[in-house]
Amino acid sequence: MSIPKNVMHFRKQRAQEIRRFADKLESYIGNGISVSLYKAVNQLNDENYIPPYRDEKGYEKIDSNFWGYSIENIELGITADRHLKPRELISAKASLSISIVSNYTDWEKIKDPFYELSFNVTIKGINPKSNDGAHYFGFHIDRHHESQASEEIHPVYHLQYNLNPRKDENFDYGGTLNMDSPRFLHYPVDLILGLTFLIGNFQPENYQKLIEDREVKKIIKEYQNSIWKPYYTVMANHWGGNGMAMEWDQNVICPYLL
Repeated sequence: MSIPKNVMHFRKQRAQEIRRFADKLESYIGNGISVSLYKAVNQLNDENYIPPYRDEKGYEKIDSNFWGYSIENIELGITADRHLKPRELISAKASLSISIVSNYTDWEKIKDPFYELSFNVTIKGINPKSNDGAHYFGFHIDRHHESQASEEIHPVYHLQYNLNPRKDENFDYGGTLNMDSPRFLHYPVDLILGLTFLIGNFQPENYQKLIEDREVKKIIKEYQNSIWKPYYTVMANHWGGNGMAMEWDQNVICPYLL
């Protein structure tokens, strides 16, 4: 299946933005972080790569208008470590795996920017005094797919904590309680907005450098306009229309709205 020229041009624009963002991260953060991001660049530039997506019934399909990328294990050191517990922890790092699928024809419209989103973060703290030498924590920001029926409340985009991100059957939960709910309402993120979110929380000093960089700031604002503007416009429209055509149900974003 060939990719239309206009879609390929769009993909190459996204690839160039991620490349510029990756180069800036390498300058401010280093540790080879740009290498992982270049995987997304290569996927977007690959004319033979079309990410599969699931329709509303859960069937996998391919459409040349769809674009996206999938990357695993982008590592980010944690410098905001003043409140790490247990106190014996000597260092911590976050590992991100992300996958998105989006329709070219939906981009920069007042509708859902993604068909699929998986943003998974595993945090590992090193403790030389513990039995296995490490402590784990995790969370994910996901898009709830229409084909996944559930009796629980599912905001289409939500953040959910995971105390056992390695899914170890013998995991010792200690005095904590782990359960699926609640799923916290959260705005959608891509690679650029998602990494900026992590850097802001885990490396605040580098975050300040990023947002003071004119080129980085311009890229971030463009993605906020493309991804966050539809989300918050639809949400705000619940309290009064602004004349814009809405193609996204507010109650899908926030099931609590009445």
